[in-house]
Amino acid sequence: MKLALVAAFVIAALPARADCPLDLGHGTGLVVFSDHYMVAFRPEPLHIEVGEPFSLLFNVCTKRDNPAELVAVDAVMPEHKHGMNYRPTIVSLGEGRFRVDGMIFHMPGRWEISFDVRAGEESERLSHEVIVK
Repeated sequence: MKLALVAAFVIAALPARADCPLDLGHGTGLVVFSDHYMVAFRPEPLHIEVGEPFSLLFNVCTKRDNPAELVAVDAVMPEHKHGMNYRPTIVSLGEGRFRVDGMIFHMPGRWEISFDVRAGEESERLSHEVIVK
């Protein structure tokens, strides 16, 4: 019993872990998990409009809470078998945080956003679907 109280006190005294925050502000964001990575992202502005440029904000980490690298981002419309007409650019903000600029969904419908992440030699592609109206 005494050990449990000591352990609880030590844990409560530790600062909150901020190595891989999953909230990207405004209480919004999507989280995608794999066996090795956790990726949180949200669009900026929050509402994606057809034909209007937007950015994506990312936090990319390993499951061991280490920052990871965002290597590539792309989006395709599986039903139409084509992707975006533009190539986005990735800007590193440090500590596993990234901003992807130049995203444009030129048609309404189902889009699949894919992102390649890497930590050391280990890389993986994750994806998430969004519906744009």
